[in-house]
Amino acid sequence: MHILTFTSLFPNEKQPVLAVFIRNRMLNFAKRFGHNWTIVAPIPYYPRFPFPTLKYYDLLARVPSEENLEGYKVYHPRYFVFPKIGMRWYGKWMKMGVKETVLKIHREHPIDLIDGHYIFPDATAAIEIGRELGIPVVLSARGTDLNFYPGFSTIRKLIVKNLEYCDHLICVCSELKEVATGLGMPSQKISVIGNGVDTTSFGPGDQNQAREKIGIKGNKKIFISVGQMIKRKGFHILIEAFSKLGNKDTKLVLIGEGPELESFRQLSNSLGLGERVLFPGPIKNNELSIWYQAADFFALATLREGWPNVICEAQACGLPVIATEVSGIPEIINAPEFGILIKERNVEAFKISMEYA
Repeated sequence: MHILTFTSLFPNEKQPVLAVFIRNRMLNFAKRFGHNWTIVAPIPYYPRFPFPTLKYYDLLARVPSEENLEGYKVYHPRYFVFPKIGMRWYGKWMKMGVKETVLKIHREHPIDLIDGHYIFPDATAAIEIGRELGIPVVLSARGTDLNFYPGFSTIRKLIVKNLEYCDHLICVCSELKEVATGLGMPSQKISVIGNGVDTTSFGPGDQNQAREKIGIKGNKKIFISVGQMIKRKGFHILIEAFSKLGNKDTKLVLIGEGPELESFRQLSNSLGLGERVLFPGPIKNNELSIWYQAADFFALATLREGWPNVICEAQACGLPVIATEVSGIPEIINAPEFGILIKERNVEAFKISMEYA
């Protein structure tokens, strides 16, 4: 079978840690079952003007149009965007930008199935192309696409249409299935499949050796969190909660990159935390296990999720977890010995839990 994975969430040369969970899932699936696999990962394009534009789009402009992933072809066609204001048209614009690439792939090697990730805007393009070519489309819902975007009335209509026309839907947690059925999708067309973790890459290790490798000395208690540096992930909550701990012989390690990174640094400095809070930046997926192994607890103060892979990775490395009780997280932290679930997402709740830990 020739499977075309269609998603704007896929690692590339300039964003090597972007959505590695999609890459890993489908790479292992293709290898395990011997499928032919091609990836179309569209890149948003925002024209340069005579004056400076967003650095994010300057970075994306340097992503190559084609890449290779262990023998599988990855295409990065461009599609026009107008940030925020034009969001309702992203799906249409994406289709216009990628259609010729998909047609070329289909002519050379007929596609049997489109594997679409993210219910909007990616699914809009995948569904319309699939219907035109008579190719079945299976979609995967991962979080924000169902637990946030339907709150926008114009986008909600497009999401309902995508769910209606797709052949099957995979949700990473039960909460997303409930949202999809609430939007009119029959439950028999939905499968709930939580994300897995590669235990050959993530597992327990010697804490002292791990700390030596990353340059942390002593027996300090270490809290770690991993994710995109945006407010939704709650790094500001962790920093403030950490600043209130009575035990000063602790460290907080915040791994990732994103638009709020500098503001989180400034918050940490304003609270006088100095070297007690570390910002190592983005860490490649195959190097993350060392950081987990060096820590004592994993914390995630997220506002909403699907099925956060970072929790599974931390658990596989033997870490107990402190996290907000949202989305698929209670399905992962489903017993007291796995960690602490926090009902109220605020500084005081995380401070108390971190002290208890």
